[in-house]
Amino acid sequence: MKKIYLFYGVIFFSLATNAQQGVTKYGTGALANNTSTGIYNSAFGYYALNINTTGTKNTAMGANVLRANNGSYNTGIGYASLYKNTSGYENGALGLYALFSNTTGYYNTALGTYALQANTTAYYNTAVGYKALYSNTDQSYNTAIGPLALYTNYDGVANTAVGYRTLYANTSGLSNTGMGHAALYLNTTGSNNAALSRYALYSNTSGGNNTAVGYEALYTNITGSNNTALGAFADVSTSSLVNATAIGYNAKVNASNKVRVGSTSVSSIGGQVGWTTFSDGRYKKDIRENIPGLAFINSLRPVSYTINIHGLDEFYGQNKNKIPDDVKSSAASNTEFKQGQEEAAKMIYSGFVAQEVEQAAKKLDYAFSGVDKPKNNNDLYGLRYADFVVPLVKAVQELSKKNDEKDALIADLQKQMNELKSLISTAGQPGNNTAVLVGDASIQQNIPNPVSNTTMIHYTLPKSYSSAKIIITDRNGKTLKDVAIKGTGNGNVTINTSGLIAGNYNYSLYINGRIVETKQMMISK
Repeated sequence: MKKIYLFYGVIFFSLATNAQQGVTKYGTGALANNTSTGIYNSAFGYYALNINTTGTKNTAMGANVLRANNGSYNTGIGYASLYKNTSGYENGALGLYALFSNTTGYYNTALGTYALQANTTAYYNTAVGYKALYSNTDQSYNTAIGPLALYTNYDGVANTAVGYRTLYANTSGLSNTGMGHAALYLNTTGSNNAALSRYALYSNTSGGNNTAVGYEALYTNITGSNNTALGAFADVSTSSLVNATAIGYNAKVNASNKVRVGSTSVSSIGGQVGWTTFSDGRYKKDIRENIPGLAFINSLRPVSYTINIHGLDEFYGQNKNKIPDDVKSSAASNTEFKQGQEEAAKMIYSGFVAQEVEQAAKKLDYAFSGVDKPKNNNDLYGLRYADFVVPLVKAVQELSKKNDEKDALIADLQKQMNELKSLISTAGQPGNNTAVLVGDASIQQNIPNPVSNTTMIHYTLPKSYSSAKIIITDRNGKTLKDVAIKGTGNGNVTINTSGLIAGNYNYSLYINGRIVETKQMMISK
């Protein structure tokens, strides 16, 4: 005797007797159409495994579980779980409507009411929790653990969501990992993101390659990519920054390609060794020795100051999304954080004002790398104090050169003074034919002065001497012209200055190799 079953307008026949190997069935329509090749199947419930004919090693527990199945190695527990499965195999479904729409998908696991309920042909998906991976149809390698995790996903692949509503809005984003309550909640198409902790990367929609670790880390980011935040409330100031990094509790980074460490309450950042900046000459181009030294250093204004901590906090938080009241109260009760802010506000710093340093460099046409200029309206001026070492070294070198030149000039003057003293001390001594009294020789101020091309110097020579000459030197004592003169009494000599640049020069009268008198001339061009 055969029984006739009507299912969606299709008539199925079932044997009155159970002749299949290893088959267990209990319930109206359970395994009603199973044939002799459909072995080791177990069906418990109304129309469980009803259409199965050749599928093997399936287990169905609950009304309408695996009702349309002809696949193998499937396990369904819960009303209408794996309801539409036809040839899919090695699927596991536990919960009301779990894997309800699956037809040919395989190696899927669904635990929870409506988990993977829309899945049809996808494989290697795991959903644990109420409506986890609810909308997924044909995309694979997703893992959702938690109620409504990856709820909207229908085109995303290789995503992992752990936590309530984690990656809730994801539609086609790929290779995202979210762990924590509502982490990556609004993400739709962003890929390769990693969020760890509650509300981490909460607002992100299409940004990719972001990493957020900590409560509300990178909460503000929406479309920005390649950003990193480590620490509770570590965040960006605007929604579209690129390659920005914030490290530490409440650290805020406000421009792309920037790293910020610590919040405004941090009063010390350090380590065992100093920070290293790459400086390999093999990779430096267009090297020039054009660094201003003293001129730049002398134009700076060293000051002491304190920081307006609360003002900075308001500035950094101007674009911050609203923090839940429970979080606000928790942060407000953090006495150590408050104490840190108060201590940081009292600290007296020594340094410069960045805008003033920028202006000083501009006046000298100096492209100074020590000024970190704002990249946008939400950014701040900053200074890289290590970069001040270079102009300081240049300034010291300039001072050292000037000191060397002064030492040489002083040594020359000392020599001349010693010679003059010797001349005076020996003047008039018997048998000294080279002694010359100062009063016997002199030179007058050159005419004209300032000089453009030629000038005349009047002089007086003693009655007896061996040699006489006028020597012109620069301010450093270097001899530029050496003019021999003759005669006794008054005389004059014309000096051609066409080969000298504009400036002040000394000219001296030498008698018998000893300096008698020195005057100064000015050359103008």
